[in-house]
Amino acid sequence: MKRKLLIAVPLLCLVGLLAWWFRPKHETLGEAFVSERSVTLWGRVAQVREPLGMLHYGDRVSIIARRNDNIEVRTAAGAVGWVDARNLMDPVLWQRSVKLLNQVRTMPVQARGRTKVSTNLRVEPGRTAPRLYQFGRGVPVEIVGRATADWVQSTEERDSSGELAETKKEDWFLARGLATRPPGENSARAAEANTTQPGDQTVPISGWVIGRFIELDLPGAVREGAASANLRPLAWFELNRISDSSGDKPQYLVAAARGPEGQVCDFNALRVYTWYAKKTRYETAYIENNLCGQMPVSVGKGPKGEPEFRFHVMDGNKEERVYRLTQTVVRRIREGNDSAAKRSLVKAAKPAKKQAHP
Repeated sequence: MKRKLLIAVPLLCLVGLLAWWFRPKHETLGEAFVSERSVTLWGRVAQVREPLGMLHYGDRVSIIARRNDNIEVRTAAGAVGWVDARNLMDPVLWQRSVKLLNQVRTMPVQARGRTKVSTNLRVEPGRTAPRLYQFGRGVPVEIVGRATADWVQSTEERDSSGELAETKKEDWFLARGLATRPPGENSARAAEANTTQPGDQTVPISGWVIGRFIELDLPGAVREGAASANLRPLAWFELNRISDSSGDKPQYLVAAARGPEGQVCDFNALRVYTWYAKKTRYETAYIENNLCGQMPVSVGKGPKGEPEFRFHVMDGNKEERVYRLTQTVVRRIREGNDSAAKRSLVKAAKPAKKQAHP
């Protein structure tokens, strides 16, 4: 009996040691974040495979193994499966995206629009910059900034016409939008976000997109006035509203460019469109050309509640210019003594076509 115990005890110890050695291990090769709206989690890497579930933008996963272009991951809920490596973002890039989002949260909106085509969102201007996300077609975005970058032909991003760009540089917009989740999906980050529709969990996101891939949602008066002046609007603002027999009418400020994209200046022309009640139409109340303006343009109120707007010019001193609208007169002012520095000629340009509803 004693001899059997002497044999059994070491065997039991050996079995225990082997069980511990071959136990399931939870060591990881790092972590990553999902960079697409939805990603399938597969049970294995094979042509015939079954989906285990779905991951969504911003979900954090632990990396267990790599096999060619596939990565085995463990989710926060403990599910283990395989995803395409191209659908994941490394922690460094993720932190850059978080920093960029925090930077633009309080920046004033310069324009609103929608994507014309599927559009890549990048961490900085340029087609070769790391990609953060991809918006689908028709996704609403807010524009908060502009920059230029060298144009580089890309097979994944091309204008809908399929033609090559004619300029060496192209416009890029700093945009913010939402990465929408299907109703009922939850995550730690989604819980902190806003909700656009009942049941739609959304995650705010920001980055740089090619400017001409965005269709700006211009009011009718702005669209018609800019088209007649051969201008390319880059930012527009509602300055105020005035009463009219057909309802309140907004008056608009437009910052625009004339000429090809890729220019040094963010905008080189200003227009103010006011409502002429007697003729029931919009007219161009203020024109200024040959600017080199820099975004953002800020809109506020003067001492008597008059609409004001201001921006910096892109010169050596980065001078700030301030303008005030009084009825239909726009004046450039100096802060402090509030004296006129430059009065506009209230000579209306060619009026926009008559329209009852801007």
